[in-house]
Amino acid sequence: MSRPADLFSLEGRSVLLTGATAGLGRRFALTLAAAGARVAVVGRRKDLLEELCREAPGCVPVPADLAEPGNTADVVARAVSELGEIDVLVNNAAYIAGGVRAEDETPEQITMTLNVNLVSPIRMTQELFPAWKARGAGVVVNVTSIVARAGIARFPQATYAASKGGLESISREWAAQWARHGIRINCLVPGFFESEMTSEVIHHEKVQSWILGNTLIPRHGQVQDFDGALLYLAGDASAYVTGQTLVVDGGWTAH
Repeated sequence: MSRPADLFSLEGRSVLLTGATAGLGRRFALTLAAAGARVAVVGRRKDLLEELCREAPGCVPVPADLAEPGNTADVVARAVSELGEIDVLVNNAAYIAGGVRAEDETPEQITMTLNVNLVSPIRMTQELFPAWKARGAGVVVNVTSIVARAGIARFPQATYAASKGGLESISREWAAQWARHGIRINCLVPGFFESEMTSEVIHHEKVQSWILGNTLIPRHGQVQDFDGALLYLAGDASAYVTGQTLVVDGGWTAH
């Protein structure tokens, strides 16, 4: 019988993580490396990737801009070159045209949001599928959002919500199609948390009051609140779990 701690260990595993330069992604990289994984960290800002890899020796930088979905094949090839076969893909990279009302989103903002949040994760997963099918094993953790399941007009983000909803939907379909190949697909669904993306608004008095008034656990999230959920979905603790969404939102969507 395995020790409970072993179920959350990623010792000997290789992980490809996108959106690793800030917020949740940076914390994810540190958490995965601390659990024993070697991590190919993807982001646009090369200097921040290199800084992260100095802090977490298990990480290797793979600079890339996922706003161009055509870059995904090269990203996967470079990650495999650095780490060998990839065991786990964490699709975390995200873009949001924050504060732009649905009727005002430009074609450029719509395209950027869909490319980063939906098209590139699809392409990245497709790139890894043949190797996983041949091995009979593979894990995907897609990072989505509570806006995929609840309208939140106070922070206008229509195309962002559509992209995250699309990622949740395709996760279920992938799970249904690929379970017979030993490939598991699940979603990690964050609620409101403090990050580079939210830092400008989350401490505003009215915003803070609104968040606290609608969250069962009366605070906004911190990046460390997602450590356990990430390790659960990435590792053997969730070996019999696929096609599911794990919501970490302090109870926002519970009422």
